[in-house]
Formats: sequence, C-alpha cells, structure tokens
Amino acid sequence: MLLERESALAQATAALCRTKGGQGSLLVVRGPLGVGRSAFLESVAAISRDHGFVLLRAQASAAEERFRLGVVGQLVDSLRGITLPGDMARWLRQANAVRRESSSGAALAKGARSADPRWSELSPQLAPCWLTALLSAVSEARPAVLMVDDLQWADTGSLQALSLSVAQRARRRVLFVFSVLPGDVRVRRPHVRDLLDPEGCAAEPNGGGDPLRSRAKASDQILELSPLGLNSVRLLVEKTLGDAPDAVFVETVAVRSGGNPLLLQAVLDEAQYLRLRPTATDAAVAATLRPERLRRRLDAFLRSQPDHVRRSAYALTLLGAAADERFVARLAELDEEGGARAVEALRLAGLVDQRACRLTSGTILRDLVEENMPAQERTAMRGVTAELLHRTGHPAELAAEQLMAVISLRGPEAVQILRTAADSALRRGSPRDSARYLRRALLDSSLSGQHRARLLVDLATAERSFATAAALRHVVEAAPLLECVQERADAMLRLGPLQMDPPSLRINVIRAAITDELRQSVTEDWVERELVLRLEAREHILSAQDPTHIRRALRRFRDLGPCPRLATKGERELVTSLMHIAFVANAVPAEQLAKSCTRVLEHEPPTPEHVHTTAPLAVNILAGAEQTAGAANWLREANRLAHRRGGDVEQAVIRCEQALVALADGHRAYARDKIIQADALAGPETGGLPTVCAAVLSIVAMHTDEPELAEQLLTQHRLHAENEYLTALLHLARGTLAARRDEPRTALGHYRTAGRHIEQIGWKNPAVLPWSSCAALMHHRLGEHEEAVTAAQSEVNRARAWGSATPLGRSLVVLGRVTSGRRGPELLEEAVTVLEKGNNGYELLRGFYALATHPDTRRNRRSTALGRAHDLADEHDVPGLAEKIRTRLTEGTRKSINRDSRLTPSELRVARLASTGLSNSEIASQLGTSSRMVEKHLTNAYRKLGISGRPELARALKRADAEQSP
Repeated sequence: MLLERESALAQATAALCRTKGGQGSLLVVRGPLGVGRSAFLESVAAISRDHGFVLLRAQASAAEERFRLGVVGQLVDSLRGITLPGDMARWLRQANAVRRESSSGAALAKGARSADPRWSELSPQLAPCWLTALLSAVSEARPAVLMVDDLQWADTGSLQALSLSVAQRARRRVLFVFSVLPGDVRVRRPHVRDLLDPEGCAAEPNGGGDPLRSRAKASDQILELSPLGLNSVRLLVEKTLGDAPDAVFVETVAVRSGGNPLLLQAVLDEAQYLRLRPTATDAAVAATLRPERLRRRLDAFLRSQPDHVRRSAYALTLLGAAADERFVARLAELDEEGGARAVEALRLAGLVDQRACRLTSGTILRDLVEENMPAQERTAMRGVTAELLHRTGHPAELAAEQLMAVISLRGPEAVQILRTAADSALRRGSPRDSARYLRRALLDSSLSGQHRARLLVDLATAERSFATAAALRHVVEAAPLLECVQERADAMLRLGPLQMDPPSLRINVIRAAITDELRQSVTEDWVERELVLRLEAREHILSAQDPTHIRRALRRFRDLGPCPRLATKGERELVTSLMHIAFVANAVPAEQLAKSCTRVLEHEPPTPEHVHTTAPLAVNILAGAEQTAGAANWLREANRLAHRRGGDVEQAVIRCEQALVALADGHRAYARDKIIQADALAGPETGGLPTVCAAVLSIVAMHTDEPELAEQLLTQHRLHAENEYLTALLHLARGTLAARRDEPRTALGHYRTAGRHIEQIGWKNPAVLPWSSCAALMHHRLGEHEEAVTAAQSEVNRARAWGSATPLGRSLVVLGRVTSGRRGPELLEEAVTVLEKGNNGYELLRGFYALATHPDTRRNRRSTALGRAHDLADEHDVPGLAEKIRTRLTEGTRKSINRDSRLTPSELRVARLASTGLSNSEIASQLGTSSRMVEKHLTNAYRKLGISGRPELARALKRADAEQSP
C-alpha cells in the first residue's frame, strides 16, 4: 500500500512517457531516512514494466562500496536476467564494438586478451563508453529505465561509468532514476554531485549546500517524499491490525513514528507481534515500543556517518527542547560552523526538524538515538549538558534531568544542580520530582557526614507529602549525622506531629534526646526558644495516651492562663497540642477551647503545609465543639491550594478535616465523599494515613451507617493494634456490626472493651468516642434497664461537662430511649431542645424520631414529632429512616401533620423576631442559638407560610394568627 505518493507517481509516469517518445531524462527521488524511497522505486519499476520498458536495476550499499564497478555489474546482471540470450548477446557485441572503436592502442592491447571482455575488466577510461554503448543498443530496441537505489553508496568506478550516459540522456530513450538520502556525507562526493548535477550548475563554490537543489534540465525532476498524514496512518493501522482503530491509538502511533513510513510500519509490525489491538487501552503500550529492526537500521546509519555528525545527533537528543546550534556545537566539541554543517546534514537526512534545531520523525527516533549512545559517552555528555544548561540560565530541573540518567555524578556541582532542581520542584508543587532528584544526589559516593544528612533532611521534607514512612526513616538516619543540635531539631520538626507515631522507628526517643539537649543549652535566642516550644508540642501529642502525662499537660495548660499568647508558630503549636489533650480528657468546656482554636486559625495561613503542624488538631476541636463556620472557610482555601501544589498526604488530611466539619454540621453524604477521596490517596507509598486521619475516616464511616468500612479501614492501619484509640474505635465498629446481626450480648462486649481501652488512656470526652451510650442501648435490648440507665446517665454527665449541643443531645436521646414512663419523653424533649440549638440537623432528626416512637409520648406530640422527623429526613436525604417514618404515618397522623403544618414554637419565635426587623445574628444572640439554626428555622417558616421571604413575614404571621383564633 503506497499512500500519499499519487502526485509523485504521476510525475514519474509522465517522465516514462516522454522517454518512450525519445526524450530521455533524469529523475531523482529523495527524502528522509525511512520515508519509503525504495518502495517508491519499486512502484516506478512496476509501472515501467507495464509500459514495455527494459529495466536495469541496482541497489548500492555500504558493504559493496569498495567493489569496483559493483553497481554496473548489478545493472548488467539485472538486464541479463530479464532479456533473451540472443538479444543480450547482440547488445553486448554492439557495446564492445563501440568500445573497441573508441579505445587507444594501449587499451586495445590490454583488451586483446579476450574477444568479448567482461565488464569488470574494463578500465576507468573505457567503462563510461562501454556502458553508454550498451544503453544505446538497448534503447534502440526498446525504451529503458536505469534505476539505482541509494546512489550515494555507489562505488566510484560505477559513478564514473554512469556519468557519460547521464550527460547524453537527452539523445536516448533512457530514463535515469536515482534515489538518494539527503544529508548523507557521501552525497557531497564529486562523482555523486556530477551525476545529480550533470550540467554543473548551482553548486556552492566551497562545496556546501544541497547538490540535489542544483538547477536541472527542464525535463529532469526531483521528487520529494514526505511523511504520512493522520488519515494515511489510520489506513495503515487498520490494514496491519485488522480492526477499525481508536483515534487515541492512531494519534499515539502517529506521534511515535512522526508519520515516517519505515518507523510506522515497524511499530505496527511489533504491535501485531505482541497481539495489540488498536484501542485506547493498548495505545499506552504502543507508545513504548522500540522495534529491534529500527534499532539496527538507525545504528547502521549513524555508524556510516562521520564522528562529528554522530556526536551532533547525540547532542540534539540530550538537549531536547533546549537545543540550538551553538549548544549542539559545544556539546559535540565543534566550532559553530562545524556544528551548523552537522545539524544541516542531519536535517537533510530527515532526522532534524526543518524549522527548529531538534530531532524529528517522532519520539521513537529520540529514544533509539539515545539508546545507541555508548554508555560511557552518554554519561560524559549528559554531565556536560547539565552543566551547560545550568550555567546558561536554563531551569534547574531541565539540567537535573540530564543527571538522572548518568551512571555516576561528577562531583559537587552535579549534586548542587540536583538540589536546586529539587527546590524548584517542591515550589511548583511536585514533591515526587523533588524526591527523585534528591535520591539521585544521594547516590554520589563522595557525600558523607553533614552533607549527606542535609540531603536526607531535604528528601524527608519532600517525602512527607507522599511517603511518610520513608520520611521518618530518613530523618532518623540524618539526625545522628548533624553536628548542630539546632539542625537536628529543625530536621525533627520537618515531620508533622500527625505523622510522628511513637512506635515508628523510635522517633519519640530521638525527639526527647534532642529536646533535652536544647533545654540544657539555656540561651536567650528566640530561634532556640521556638524550637523548644515546637518540640514540646510534639511531646504532648505523642504522649496524649499516657494518663500521667495528661495530668502534667493540663497543669501546663492552666499555667498559660485563660488567653495564652499565639504570636509565634511555636506558641500556637504548643497551645494547640495542650488544647488537644484538654479536649480528649474533657477537662475544659467546649466554648473556651473553641475560642482559642479560632484564634489559632486566624494566625495560621490556610495552606496545604498546615497539615505538618498542629493546626489539624484545632480543626478537630472546633468540629467537636460545633463551631465550624470559620473552619469550613479556612479549609476551603487550604483545599484549593492543595489541588495546585499539595501532595497526597496534604490532600488526604485536608479531606479528613473537611469530612469532620461536614459531619459536625450533619452533612453525612458530603462527609462520606470526603473520606472516600482521602482513603483513595492513602496508597502503599504513603505508608498509610496518619492515626488521626484513620480515626476520622472510621468515625465518619460509622456515622454514615457503614461500620464495615470503618472496620476495614482500622484493620488495615499499621497501628491498629498498638494505638489504644484506634483499638477502641475498632471494637466500636465491631460492636455496631454485631448489633446489626441481632447479637446484643456480643455487641455489648465490644462496646465495653472499647470503653476499657479509652478509659485506660484517660480520654473521657463523649465527642471522641460515645461508647457508653452504645453500651446503654445494648443493655436496654437485653432487658437490663438499670445498667442501661446508669451507662446512659454517665455519658450525659460527661456531655454536659463538655457543653457542645450534639454530644449532649445525642446522649440525652439515648437516656430518654432507655428510660420508661413519663421521664423518658421529658428527656427526649430536652434532647430535641438542645439539638435545635446546634447545627446538626441529622441528629435533630434522630431526636424527633426517638420522641415520636417512645411508647410514653403523648399522641399529639408523637404526631408532631413524626412530622418534623419526616421533614428533616427529606431535607437530609436519609432514605432508610424516611421509609420507616412513612410506614408509621397512619392516615390520621397524616391529616394531623397537614393540620399541624403550623410553625413550631422555635420557628414561631424566630419568625416573630425577624418580622420586627432584627438580623439573623441579632436573633441568634437573643435566643442563644447559632445563625445557621436561625436561618434554618426561617426557611421552614417561609415554606410553611407559603411566602418567598422576609418582606411578607409580618402579613403572613397575622393571617396565620387569624386562622388559628377560635
């Protein structure tokens, strides 16, 4: 299949017709390496045979370049193979007769040894006459085509023999067809130039330029063959692989081959051998193919070129987009003029783009040229390339990429280039590239001591964004090598406290030793003070499961006073770590901690790097205290930046924080989406998510009715058996699963085990782990009512001490469910009132549902509560619970609900205040609730009153009062 050659074949056919009419001419076929010159000549040969031409054909090659008259011999042999013996003998006699007539006496004496001498015995002086005579004899009988492929490889004797015949072409019915590879240095040989420019015109005086571009006779033609377009590539793919190709596959092989027919067919043959299909899936494999026959073909071409041309090809490969003729010349060790000539030679051969100084013909050519380079030469050239790029102001990463493929580095300058590139990669938000450069720099055998340690610290800084376990190892390795305690402290602080799990590589022991050494060197230096404060913060976090340390930390927190300083990072990290302990120990009310956490976030910029500080713990506390408005906006900005420049760990932690905030606000679906995204980022390379994130994921999973997911996440975490809190959460998840299987005794055992683990470490906040209320429900199911009330009351007491609406309301719901008689509904009414002050609509829904389903709730109140629960179930998209509510709604209760679409007391209070002109924040302040709950009550009031907004509120309230009056 010869594609996109119709015009060239038409010109060749026209030349054949002119030759048949008696006007011989020259047809030169040229084009880059692999463009299909030989295939085109085969087509011309077939056309010439169809037109009754005699075909003399030869294939010049490097192997036969030194065989005298080798090409002439191929021409004569090809003629003998297609001609009748009688005709061949006659033509040879005519050629010999002309030779004898034109011979000198000396030549006659030499030729007298044979009446019919062999062509190989012809002298350089007689060969042109003899070949011309043979062609004359042939053309008198039939028109002829003399075809030589790769003329630049022809031996000198054959070139000389052809020169006279080509010069006299116009007088004979002979079409000379030569194919040449432009740019090959042999095209510049004088005899080749004479054949391609028989009129001796237009050649440059100094031998430069392209001899094929010389002015030819009007009947002569130069045919340029160019690469194939996308449509032709698609046809070839379909023909070779047999199926209609996907556009992605076609685009891939087109880019890989550059449309070069040889490269394209070789790639397709390799794809066929590997049984690839032309689909988008297999396109990725096709993009990596490097057929062996292409490697051999390119190797043969490069070996045939002079050293300076070959070195220039290597230089172009290494420089890539940064290449220009000046750089190529310096790297190939040439002067600028020599470099320009070498690049031009490669351009004429089709290896260099016509409009730019870069390799062309697809990506496979660049790969093969690089693989062709000897290893030692490649190493040396890459090192020089890196230094050239770095010194001339190119991006450091461009220079560093050269060093990534060398066998060994060349001293401190190479290491410095890699470090600079690592800094650049980290700034642009690519920690993996940064780590890649630093790992390569560490392979320099000359690195030792502090230099190696500093590289390890930089590597850990990059790896903390995607490979936390590796970052821990490298800090541990670097710390003993650093001579200065301040440097060791800084190295330790590169790791965020969330990643510093105590069992991991004895990191806590190393931290403690550094802290003690710093404290012993008592100075007034504020830098050292900051280091001490930040290390102390990590100590509190890592020791937060030690009851003895918790007591010391709480004393430390009280000593800081009601409004601790937050001016520096060290002060903020210390205060946040102490607030974390106060939060889990339930030692300070929610309102007080929330105010301090809000101040911390006001001082901290919302960047992805905050995950390597104590700031996520502040978000955790705010979620537990249900003061999430400021935290939500802060996290939204941090998440936006993380998309652009954060690593996997940063993005995963931020998603966990957002999930916790969403859960506190009752947005369960959004929270679930975030934990799925976070879990997807925690691949094997990260070494698992930090413990606090694993805890968040499992908590959200349980609150979204997926305890099996929580169990899976906790079981997979590397510290699930060593961390008491994770162990407690795991038992909580297993207890919930057992309760679903209707195994209350098993569930109770798991809940009590969870309680023992959490009590052992002194964590008493029900916002952290509400195990007691879960145990209360199982006692209630087993008929153990006294134990149920005791367990539920214990959690209510702790929730009151914490002071946040949702934990208190949730615990009151459980206490109300397990309490019989009129006291049960009273506790549930209190729970609903508390939950209405908070932001968690889902927990409010559960409160109303519990009130509506309690057997001792009054009928009217049951109907009202069920109606509110129905509205909230629709609002919060809880289909399971909504279905339960619908089944409970009888026709009578439905009428009651419709009749009772009047405003609830809370909604009526908010609506009346709003009708007086008060703002939402003023109403919230007056009623002691949140602005969000005020907005929610107003939205419900607008819907029930059938109005669009606040301007109609006063008139609608008057109408409602009139309808309700007797």
